[in-house]
Amino acid sequence: MKDRTPSSNGAVYVPPHLRLRSVVTRSDRSSAVSAVDCKLREAPASLLDSGTIPPPCLDSRSQELLSMGKSRFNSVHYDFACDDGAPVDSWGFSPPANIDLWKRKLALLLRDKEKQELVSREKKDRHDFEQIAALASRMGLFSHLYAKVAVFSKVPLPNYRFDLDDRRPQREVSLPPGLLRRVDEHLGEFLSQKSRFKCFQDNSVSRSSSSGSIATDEGLFEQPELQASSKAVMEKVLWRRSLHLRDQQHAWQSSLDGSEMLEFRKNLPAYKEKDALLTTISQNQVIIISGETGCGKTTQVPQFILESEIESLRGAVCSIICTQPRRISAMSVSERVASERGEKLGESVGYKVRLEGMKGRDTHLLFCTTGILLRRLLVDRNLKGVTHVIVDEIHERGMNEDFLLIVLKDLLPRRPELRLILMSATLDAELFSSYFGGAQIIYIPGFTHPVKTHFLEDILEMTGYRLTPYNQIDDYGPEKTWKMSKQAPRKRKTQIASTVQRLIFTEPDKGVRKVVLATNIAETSITINDVVFVLDCGKAKETSYDALNNTPCLLPSWISKVSAQQRRGRAGRVQPGECYHLYPRSVFDSFFEYQLPEILRTPLQSLCLQIKSLKLGSISEFLSRALQSPELLAVQNAIEYLKIIGAFDESENLTVLGRYLTMLPMEPKLGKMLIIGSIFNCLDPILSIVAGFSVRDPFLTPLEKKDAAEAAKSQFSRDHSDHLAIIRAYEGWKEAERNFGGYDFCWKNFLSVQSMKAIDSLRKEFFSLLRDTGLVDEHSNTYNAWSLDERLIRAVICCGLYPGVCSIVHNEKSFSLKTMEDGQVLLYSNSVNARESRIPYPWIVFNEKIKVNSIFLRDSTAISDSMLLLFGGSISKGDQEGHLKMLGGFLEFFMKPDVAETYQKLRMELEELIQMKLLNPTMDLHSHHELLSAIRLLISEDQCEGRFTFGRQILQQPSKKSTLAAAPNSVSRIESGPGGDNSKSQLQTLLTRAGYAAPIYKTKQLKNNHFQATVEFNGLQIMGQPCTNKKNAEKDAAAKALEWLMGGNQIGHDYINQMSMMLKRSKKDHN
Repeated sequence: MKDRTPSSNGAVYVPPHLRLRSVVTRSDRSSAVSAVDCKLREAPASLLDSGTIPPPCLDSRSQELLSMGKSRFNSVHYDFACDDGAPVDSWGFSPPANIDLWKRKLALLLRDKEKQELVSREKKDRHDFEQIAALASRMGLFSHLYAKVAVFSKVPLPNYRFDLDDRRPQREVSLPPGLLRRVDEHLGEFLSQKSRFKCFQDNSVSRSSSSGSIATDEGLFEQPELQASSKAVMEKVLWRRSLHLRDQQHAWQSSLDGSEMLEFRKNLPAYKEKDALLTTISQNQVIIISGETGCGKTTQVPQFILESEIESLRGAVCSIICTQPRRISAMSVSERVASERGEKLGESVGYKVRLEGMKGRDTHLLFCTTGILLRRLLVDRNLKGVTHVIVDEIHERGMNEDFLLIVLKDLLPRRPELRLILMSATLDAELFSSYFGGAQIIYIPGFTHPVKTHFLEDILEMTGYRLTPYNQIDDYGPEKTWKMSKQAPRKRKTQIASTVQRLIFTEPDKGVRKVVLATNIAETSITINDVVFVLDCGKAKETSYDALNNTPCLLPSWISKVSAQQRRGRAGRVQPGECYHLYPRSVFDSFFEYQLPEILRTPLQSLCLQIKSLKLGSISEFLSRALQSPELLAVQNAIEYLKIIGAFDESENLTVLGRYLTMLPMEPKLGKMLIIGSIFNCLDPILSIVAGFSVRDPFLTPLEKKDAAEAAKSQFSRDHSDHLAIIRAYEGWKEAERNFGGYDFCWKNFLSVQSMKAIDSLRKEFFSLLRDTGLVDEHSNTYNAWSLDERLIRAVICCGLYPGVCSIVHNEKSFSLKTMEDGQVLLYSNSVNARESRIPYPWIVFNEKIKVNSIFLRDSTAISDSMLLLFGGSISKGDQEGHLKMLGGFLEFFMKPDVAETYQKLRMELEELIQMKLLNPTMDLHSHHELLSAIRLLISEDQCEGRFTFGRQILQQPSKKSTLAAAPNSVSRIESGPGGDNSKSQLQTLLTRAGYAAPIYKTKQLKNNHFQATVEFNGLQIMGQPCTNKKNAEKDAAAKALEWLMGGNQIGHDYINQMSMMLKRSKKDHN
């Protein structure tokens, strides 16, 4: 049982690696519980309390293991005692026969303000989980069964907990012979040189600026600066310009074409409200306009304001910005308004969208996307010179729109002369009015031609249709194919090129029916004059966000009533029409009134970064002022992500890297990848990757040629990377384009011509932004010095996409993937890695994950251990020498201590280098040549020779010499394990004498004809080394299990008897 609704007290689930360790006082238990038994019953040691003192009767090794378990403790656990004083298992629960006892346990959890959850690994509790969970639910608690672990909590629980996963992979890192020595030579030489140029570094940092200048959109928003010698001269110039604008307007209105256009405009419902609108705008700082579909508000209201300002001789100082939710809306509406004014686009009316724009010196009405206005606010928080802001289609409640409203609401008191107009065809006017303190509302009744509505039951009754076997066939015959050739399909979606989008407005040839295949973009304010029939499927594939599991979801969902109304209205814009809803009326009646705002259904990383870039204070406090604020856990997830990638410090302030990221109009992870690529002189391929993931997928996958398309993509990758495939595809297209064969190249390789051109344009834009920050010197080509080093490119990709990392664990025929928040995941079908049965790397970094029916990873690149350790997140020391951890312990690495020390030193020096370069973009990296050589050598020659181990085991680095020295008469594990040739029998004796079941061995044959065995006991799985035969493989697994239990102690009959007695006594205590 699991409920995703937050508890009433506002508490949220905190991931294990973010929790503060709790000190729990346990009841005094005089019986000595050995560390071995703790492992057998309650491994991992993370189930131990941090407040427990190791019993004095344990040997030093057992105390060490117990102490190790305390440091890995994440969850909060309880001890209970019955009323009669009988002990109750502190790590499990008593049988559920006595329901009153369970009530007391859960009641204690509810009363304890410091504790969050109860955890049980007992088999009997798993067996009776449904009964216990039902009781917990009635008491207002949440519960979840994670494989063999039952959890009861005060707050909702996610679908996966890595700290409770017995099969979570741990990585044993191994490097080729001699590699460590060569790396250490480079590192040692660098460290010896460091003191010589340290002074130079300090001076460079002190002279540098922290972040450089923030890039703008090529000055498209800047007011023309008049070089006047006095205020009087400036006013005179503006007066003349205003007179000129008024004369132009009069000339157009008095012309024949102008008169005809004015008559057309007067027939629009919005024109009848012109005087009322202008009066209300002049008297109120904020007004809300709700106009029905087809009333003309989108094209007319901005014109009314502009014409009024020009008539009042304020045209030269008037600056109107009208935001639209989509590119196509901004472009098409600006073209229409310019046409109605008898002008060319770019004169008094212009537009600006990403990568496109038309604006001149005399442009006073600018249509743009919401994101463009937010970029303006980065450099001009007060919108200096802007007189009117119009936010159209506000009902769509996009994240940018909701964010803009909060910013504008804060801006209005500082700019009392600024006018804000909110418009929509289907607006919850009262909600917006109350948000702006009772703002004035104007309703434009409008006129739409009657639209006849048919629901599914009406359609079936009209047609008498019954599904026949013939109609279930998808393959059309010649007759149907001929009829379809008389139709002209037009696609309408945001990811199609602007030139193609404009085709929807063209008239088809005589006798040809135009069919517009549209996503929910068709609900916007664009009018297609010849649309008469609308077919509404009633669904939209929208992104939602599961904050509890930190997973975006892309699932088809029912639309809102408002969206259905908008779709229906498309058919009645210019003449009577019909709308066929392909769902029953009863389904329509169950729709929500309005769509869920985007701010409530998407991750918030980019939004949080914008809030900090605008210096708007606390993120949580700022978002609490939104129309509908996002849930606290979603905000926390975003902040934690930005901390992990280094954009925020622990106080949620922007770091140096974070300030650079605010200058780049892209996702933070792509921005970081771009910055690191520029620092490590491999910018050109990283530009292609970032641009490629900023447009729609350039790789096309036609259903009828899916295999051929996937093979074409694979040939671009060749080495288990979707990102490298984009690089090679772009380079191939660019080469073909120089020879005038770009189109043919795309056709043969299933590439989108529009996407490749968009990538080319974005590469130039991103390069320009980096140049403005100072990270790139356009007069030098050093930023591409290492662009051919594919291993370094992989490392940079890892740096950008981290913490999006998962393990690759191979089995006999395939491999499995696990992430920190989801457990088992799959690769998206169009990934080059999805076609592979074996990937010779231990890790994959991915661009995004998304839940459809399962959780899929999109756009992945395989990486080595060294790439992850050097270019991933921060590293922390584990519980023993040679043990390193990342992501709060989800990623665990075990290696020789000297190898771990080298990784830590390299990582520390690498982070220092990146910080220095960001503080001083012009810094020459030549002084760090030895450090960079060590890093490149390590990532290029790491052959991924390590292995994965599983469960809650703690890996050891056995030393034959030390074992023999400690016990001359014993045999080292390398030969036959701590138990000698009798390791299997000694392990069984140890377990059975203590009352545990005998161990079970599972052996598999490897491809090199070796055998590898796994021993299982009490829910644990411990894997041995590969051996030449099955018998020795089982012995090795048993020896490793004994070594893990005993810590390498000498094994003899007396020791076995002693440990068995301790285990037996402990088992009785627990039972």
